[in-house]
Amino acid sequence: MSSFDVIGMCVRNLVKRKLRTFLTLLGVMIGTASIILMISLGLATDAQFVQMIEDMGMDLTVIHVSPQWAGATWCEETNAIVEREERDITDESAARISQIPGVQVATPLMTERLLFRSGPYAMEATVTGVDINALPRMGYTLSQGRLLEEGDGMAVVFGANAELNFFDARTEWWSNRFWDSMWSDVDTLVDVFNDPMRLYYELEHFRRRPGMGGDDDFGEAIEDAFRPVRSFELNVVGVLEHEGEGWDIWGSDVIYMDIDLLQELTQVGRIANIRAREECEFWPQFSAVRSVPRATYSQMFVRVYDMDYARDVAREIWDIGYNARYQGTWIDQQRRQQQAIQTLLALIAAVSLFVAAINIANTMITSVTERTREIGIMKVIGASLSDVRKLFLTEAAAIGMLGGVFGIGLALFGSYALNNFDIEFLSRMNMSPPISTEGTENAAMSLITPWLLGVALLVASGVGTLSGIFPAIHATRLSALAAIRND
Repeated sequence: MSSFDVIGMCVRNLVKRKLRTFLTLLGVMIGTASIILMISLGLATDAQFVQMIEDMGMDLTVIHVSPQWAGATWCEETNAIVEREERDITDESAARISQIPGVQVATPLMTERLLFRSGPYAMEATVTGVDINALPRMGYTLSQGRLLEEGDGMAVVFGANAELNFFDARTEWWSNRFWDSMWSDVDTLVDVFNDPMRLYYELEHFRRRPGMGGDDDFGEAIEDAFRPVRSFELNVVGVLEHEGEGWDIWGSDVIYMDIDLLQELTQVGRIANIRAREECEFWPQFSAVRSVPRATYSQMFVRVYDMDYARDVAREIWDIGYNARYQGTWIDQQRRQQQAIQTLLALIAAVSLFVAAINIANTMITSVTERTREIGIMKVIGASLSDVRKLFLTEAAAIGMLGGVFGIGLALFGSYALNNFDIEFLSRMNMSPPISTEGTENAAMSLITPWLLGVALLVASGVGTLSGIFPAIHATRLSALAAIRND
């Protein structure tokens, strides 16, 4: 028998038993539509989260690692309090974290208070040390200049508003200019690229000279105040892009330096401060310490290749012994809650498809029983066992495929209804868009993609074919003479 003969007989047999065929198709159709709709709800939820993240400007690939203090700590993974040992971030632990699969860049960070001076203007600022090879991948945008490079020496990169912390050291102790810039434009006192600038690390010298150049009895002229302190000529190589308005610019006064260079300044600065306290005229404090160890790091910046890596990398960092925090923690909780509900509904839909498969098998077994004479005649006139098997498998596959096609149509209609009509019980199950923000307020509740339709059709056809295997084998085992005689 040719394939065309098999297909023709299959069509005639299905049309001949219209009601039975329709009821069998109905089961497959409902099961296929149910699974498509359940998966489409999950796809829509994921799309809504991605859109929400884009609207909020959140970077879910960044993990902030901090040292672990000894004692009780809340574990978000287990929602329980656990006892943890103290663990500092060191060069060895930073290298270990950088080797975790999924980590794109990892750099320890350290901070130190240093003094900047340009002519009569000065500022005491927090400088952040960073691996200069990792800085280009930390997501910053430059407004002027460039980032730090090997061989720059005593160089820094200023945040967009770092310069606003300079104050006139002849008349004041600090400036409100940075705070004022949140609400209005302020004047620039220092041209960071062209004005000469020096860096000082002996802060104790200035902290015991209140009113540096002021009018009180303890003040000194600015040149006298700076003269006994060692300093370095500083080069500003770049300024970061200004981002945000009002309180959103908090953190735009960051200053970055090569972390190894800052380590050296920290060590000599601490020794200098010990000496300054010992030489204090009013309250000397003597110390036997004449050297300081290499400083540990205040935190660590980790960026993963994709937001899907963030959770696993954060968990592994926690297992190593450090605190790991990333912005996607609460989003992961929301997604897990949504996925749990959708998995439950998908399982219910899979049960309906399983029942449809049983219904197909039952229909085909009944068909074999009713068509024993036909099967016997086919064998007598020369049909092979493979032809008989192919006939029943084709009928079962056709039922599955047609049920899948009609199920796709039903799923598309259901998806349209979900996206255009308010369905109260789904809202009560928290399956509506998770957060109403610009871009997600009118987001689709159901998202059906071409690949989902293709997979659904293949699954339905496969279910039909598998359901026809046993009836087909049963048909091939019938004796041709016995089938004709017993009919």
